[in-house]
Amino acid sequence: MIRTTALVALALAMAGCKGPTSDVPEVQASAEAAPRVTVSLNRIVMGQYRTITPLCVGQRYRIDLPEGGSPGSIQAASGLPIRPGDTAEFRNYLPTVPANVTALDAPAPMFSPNLVTPYNTATEAGETFSFWRYTFPAAGEYEFFDTNMGEPGRKIVDSYYGTVTYVGESNAPKGVVCVDEPGCSTDFACLGTNPPADCCACISVCCDTDQQCGSGLSCLRNRCVDPATVAE
Repeated sequence: MIRTTALVALALAMAGCKGPTSDVPEVQASAEAAPRVTVSLNRIVMGQYRTITPLCVGQRYRIDLPEGGSPGSIQAASGLPIRPGDTAEFRNYLPTVPANVTALDAPAPMFSPNLVTPYNTATEAGETFSFWRYTFPAAGEYEFFDTNMGEPGRKIVDSYYGTVTYVGESNAPKGVVCVDEPGCSTDFACLGTNPPADCCACISVCCDTDQQCGSGLSCLRNRCVDPATVAE
């Protein structure tokens, strides 16, 4: 009994010496709600291996710039509107290869376990996958990446358990799920420097054409980006 007490005390002391870990995301359980959309990880599409596809999920908006006295306008166009409370299902179609979903700068944290067999394994249309579901609590851009793609971000090794997590920016392939509040504003002022508070969060985020991006931005891989910041 004395030895057991001593071991427990030692473990607690070591845990207390690990320092703050508030910047390390915690693995989240899969949501139970039915998904509105599925997002593929590690999938072979038309003979081509893709780590994350599609790259951008969410409402697209057609942007008509001011011309000839026109005040300009923004109209909902293509894409799938995602609302707070909707759920996405992330699927790893190579469930023997570790993959996870990590978003650090989103409106709310996303950090899945590794989607590998036997975790949440299912088969559909002859394809077997491991999945994780996430319910979006708020509007905004949920940009995610897979921490198994090299060593993105700042590597954190737990001093006691030896587990590894990654914190910070990543150069790994990224995907986005963009979430809008229902009834959000599409006033042209939303593209200004001081946009109204009720603007749609997904204006000039996901795109199929350049016309769905604001002035000076181009549509690249379904994202509105500044061409000057894209490496050749």
